[in-house]
Amino acid sequence: MRQAYQAAIRAVGNSDPNPAVGAVVVSQDGEILARGTTQRAGYAHAERHALQQLTSRDLSAATIYVTLEPCCHHGRTPPCVDAIAEKQLARVVISERDFAAEVMGRSVQLLESKGISVSLLEPENFDKEAWFTTDPFFFARQYNRPRVTLKWAQTSDGALAPSVGPSGPISGAQAAFMTAALRNLHKCTLATPGAVKHDAPRLTVRFGQFEQGFAYGGLSSFFSELIAAQVSGASMAQQGEQTQYKMPARAFLAAPQNPIERGEFYARQTSLGGEFHTFAYLSAEWRGDFAGRMKFMLEEINRKGYNSILIEAGPGFSELLLQHDLVDAVAVYRARGKTAHQLWGEPGRRNSFSAALDQGTPAGFELLEQAGFSEDDFYFFRRVR
Repeated sequence: MRQAYQAAIRAVGNSDPNPAVGAVVVSQDGEILARGTTQRAGYAHAERHALQQLTSRDLSAATIYVTLEPCCHHGRTPPCVDAIAEKQLARVVISERDFAAEVMGRSVQLLESKGISVSLLEPENFDKEAWFTTDPFFFARQYNRPRVTLKWAQTSDGALAPSVGPSGPISGAQAAFMTAALRNLHKCTLATPGAVKHDAPRLTVRFGQFEQGFAYGGLSSFFSELIAAQVSGASMAQQGEQTQYKMPARAFLAAPQNPIERGEFYARQTSLGGEFHTFAYLSAEWRGDFAGRMKFMLEEINRKGYNSILIEAGPGFSELLLQHDLVDAVAVYRARGKTAHQLWGEPGRRNSFSAALDQGTPAGFELLEQAGFSEDDFYFFRRVR
């Protein structure tokens, strides 16, 4: 099953709005015959992807390990339970049940009615793997919005920006590489109004020189593989393999611009290629109902087919997201040896999370990943719900 979750890594984000699923077909003697990964929406699910590699092989004594209960409905592709039954596999081992509206947990009974043995594992054994692979799908279904990862860089004393103007570089090259991976992983990255105004961000996926070596420094092997897979995925995009690859998109929450500025903005984003979305930010309306406006925008992003989103925000906007419980994970780069006074000659601005980080894990979150980069300490937290 761990091999199946490793196969699911390449589906994370790419399969949106479908869940990221992995499958492994194993012979009676324990030989791995094929690995399958859920493809881009409209293409093969993990089970069919694996079985398509074994069209001429007798699988009547084989077992398929799948991270999520196979589908039993006709969507853009036929049911996976039919593909398993057609190949007459002896056994199906499942890590997670699927009680979404299309499946409703019916597949186990359907498989058993066809004479196929079904074994269910304890999903708690794969908590982290499931959180990164299938959970964004179930989260988006439950809350009608993408799962939100909030990302920022902070000084060693917790500041994200000076009192006025842009922060400039805080973190180092390895943090930049990780940001590119996170953008590719989430498939949609949102820049908030302050970032749009002060930084004119491109939000594109730009990998630097640190393609290897992320297994060191404290990251788990699963998370390291997840990050490494983003490099190969971006390489597929550069090679033009668009049918198998979902390009990462950019989103901008920005105040209204005059026609000239708006034209320049669209021209710049169009020149970068790929998909981008813009959302109007009217400060008076957002001040009156921040949570409502933000949820409305997130629902719209969800309708565009994104199960998760990365938000790059400054101290003010990030604090509002935290206060209104609209943050499901936090990725932080904390600079070593760079204080706010050294960078800007002043204490700078913080949010409640960055200010509390020196005291340990902030309340309401748990630490999933931690690593020491050459210039920064990296932390990845998830919300405890």
